[in-house]
Amino acid sequence: MFVKMLIVAELAWPSFVGLCSRGAGSLLALLLLAACSSSTDLTSGAITISTGQESDAWTTEPAPQSVLIEMVQNTRTTLAKVPAPATTVSIGTDGPSSAVASFEATAFDADSNPVMHASSVPLYVQGFAGAEIVLFMGRIGGLSRAPGDLLFPRQHPKLAVFYHGYLLISGGDGAQTNEPALDIYDMARWSVTPEQTPLPKVPKSWAVAEPDLLLIDDTGALWLDTSTGATSAPVAPAAFDFADVVGGQTIVAPDDTQYIVGGTRVAGEPTGSVLRIDTDGTLHAMKLVAPRLGASAAIVGGQLLVVGGSGTGAGAEVSNAAGTGFTPLPFPPDATLGAALVAKDSTTVVLAGGRDPASDAISGFRTMDLGCAQDCAQIAIADADFAFDHPQLFALNAGQLLAVGESTTGETHVFTFDTEIGHALSEIALRTPRAGASAFMLPNGQVGVFGGTALADDSAVSSIELFFP
Repeated sequence: MFVKMLIVAELAWPSFVGLCSRGAGSLLALLLLAACSSSTDLTSGAITISTGQESDAWTTEPAPQSVLIEMVQNTRTTLAKVPAPATTVSIGTDGPSSAVASFEATAFDADSNPVMHASSVPLYVQGFAGAEIVLFMGRIGGLSRAPGDLLFPRQHPKLAVFYHGYLLISGGDGAQTNEPALDIYDMARWSVTPEQTPLPKVPKSWAVAEPDLLLIDDTGALWLDTSTGATSAPVAPAAFDFADVVGGQTIVAPDDTQYIVGGTRVAGEPTGSVLRIDTDGTLHAMKLVAPRLGASAAIVGGQLLVVGGSGTGAGAEVSNAAGTGFTPLPFPPDATLGAALVAKDSTTVVLAGGRDPASDAISGFRTMDLGCAQDCAQIAIADADFAFDHPQLFALNAGQLLAVGESTTGETHVFTFDTEIGHALSEIALRTPRAGASAFMLPNGQVGVFGGTALADDSAVSSIELFFP
């Protein structure tokens, strides 16, 4: 059941990894890797490598020749180097105690070039004895289908990260939202969990304050306490109406503070309302200087930036240090609806897509310098068109973005984009061509593509595709 599954996530996830110490899982909400055996049981821990639904991962040229296994903390520790292909690799018994670490695997070809990669979510390590760690490995520079299939069909699903290791997948467009079904993908085990008890409502917007979920639809908002299954009405901040943020995107800050930005919704009335959700579940109302519709939002330099969506207000606003309000930036009004926005660095952002409500034209890539003091403007990037709806941008590294969007037929496309010299835009083929998918940044730093319908036969696509940078 849904509640039971999330109870074990809160306490220690014992039904997943056989944990000995209850309560340890709540420390950073990470998995404990120690086996529930006596201290004299020194069974070697093991890393299992899966290539998911890609049977040709090890044989595609250039073929990998060796696999390096590393534990990543502040520094990297080599655990093993073995011939390729590798499925199970022993890591011994002498791992660190009470430490947080992630695990990576990299496969190299005959010329020592990396050709495959895997990365875990952060894990709470209590020694390696009896540990079972699963890594999903795919070809670098491409998309690979993860193990397991989602249970419910969805177009443009909504996603959230729960306890730094679970993906919650619900909502979306169309008939499937009539039933508030929930998929949960366990990124520590790389598996889909069994069918869950439906949510009490289909979220048009949602936020996480573990162990609670805030669910908002057109009828209002409620808290779901996943440790008990109980629901309760949120105490709205003064002069705040949940209707003013329903449909807005949830933006998550590095400290896990979340913002539901009403002005990012693309239908309904313009709104300046922003709901800030602290990690303890406290709700705060914030107000944009200008009401907006179809704006873009992202965290930049630790603050919430909102761009576009208004033909009269400033072209951008940024939250103040206290997170209580916004300051307009000296950019001209920008009525663009539905653009994608991502931080390139602490003072520069990249935008892509979005429609001009007057001409219906779709914009390409452009940048904004947030340090500009006067005569500020968005700067178009020449020869970098991105004429797609539902655009999404993700920062992969200092010089590369991943861009996801849809053609006029709804077909989902995935590109890498060079933000430095050349501004190369290269399409990455989906393993299952689809329409109506959503993309999401995962807790291990990869980007996943979820949902949609197959172009081949209009059937629901249940596989998850991950990009391996």
